[in-house]
Amino acid sequence: MLKTLGINSFYGDVQVLHDVSLEVREGEIVVVIGANAAGKTTMINTISGLVKRTGSVVFEDVLLDRLPSHKVASLGIVQVPEGRRLFPFMTVRENLDLGAYSKRAREGGRRNLESVFTLMPRVKERERQLAGSLSGGEQQMCAIGRALMAMPKLLMLDEPTLGLAPLMVTMVFDLVKEIRSRGTTILLVEQNVRQSLSIADRAYVLENGRIVMEGRGPELLENDQLKQSYLGA
Repeated sequence: MLKTLGINSFYGDVQVLHDVSLEVREGEIVVVIGANAAGKTTMINTISGLVKRTGSVVFEDVLLDRLPSHKVASLGIVQVPEGRRLFPFMTVRENLDLGAYSKRAREGGRRNLESVFTLMPRVKERERQLAGSLSGGEQQMCAIGRALMAMPKLLMLDEPTLGLAPLMVTMVFDLVKEIRSRGTTILLVEQNVRQSLSIADRAYVLENGRIVMEGRGPELLENDQLKQSYLGA
């Protein structure tokens, strides 16, 4: 479904990603793990068309190299950014409605909203509240709901469990699995190595802007080098 081919990404003259190539197949959960400042957010922003780069990104055989970010989103690549980025003085419902921006999503608006509310009843309960009044976990669910309103083919999640309580972390990972079971392909960027690899079909390890390891999620969990570097084992 998605391939990056030799991606080099830059902020001004500073290079962050170095020759990054990965692929996401339809129906998979693919996880990218790495420490802070490894380049994980830059990778997602690069795929979305928000960062200057060389190399190529291909989505469903469409070359994205010259497409602006809103055109990338209209093809079905939708991002949940790190920190959620909700509009705090708008209601939950208003934030959700903003997700249904494209023509295709607007046409399915009511059906999509009902699907989000079925998937996340707590979001339905908070529908009329200001987004800024929600707990961190509720805000994350709202941000994921907003992305689902866009009818993504590929949903990219950037550190969705960051700063959440352990119970909410488990709920978010369960939610990711349920979204995949409903037909949406997932690219998940995470620092929570153990739980993210446990749900991953495949995974990549990013260090200092380079892919240093890849494999099936459960197999990487048993990798001695990864255990020593990320799990303290």
